[in-house]
Amino acid sequence: MKINNSMQLLEEWAGTSYGNSVVDDEHAQQIMAKYIFKHTECGCCFSADEGGVTVAGYTEGSDYDHFPYYLKWGFTIEEFNNALNDADAEGVEEWERVNGDDLARVVDEDE
Repeated sequence: MKINNSMQLLEEWAGTSYGNSVVDDEHAQQIMAKYIFKHTECGCCFSADEGGVTVAGYTEGSDYDHFPYYLKWGFTIEEFNNALNDADAEGVEEWERVNGDDLARVVDEDE
C-alpha cells in the first residue's frame, strides 16, 4: 500500500485502526510525532507537510545535526520503517559517542 497522508501512515505504522478518534491529518501528525519520540531509542523527530514526511535522530546533549530522512508521499510502510530505523540508529550512535566516556566511568565506579 502506498501511503499518501499522515492518517494512512498512522494506521499502517501503529498497526491499528483509529476510526473516528483521529479527526484530521494534523491530529494524525501530532500522534505520530508523540509515538515516534516515545517509541524510538533515541527519541526521533517526526514532521510532515504537503510533500511528505521527515524523520531524524535526536541526541540530547549533542550539537550534532542529524541527517533528515525525507520521504515523498507515495512511500510504503517498509520505506518509512527503514528510514526511521536508520535515523534511530544514528541518534543512538551519536549518544554513545558523546556519552561513552561518562558511561564507562559510571560503570567502573559501580564495580
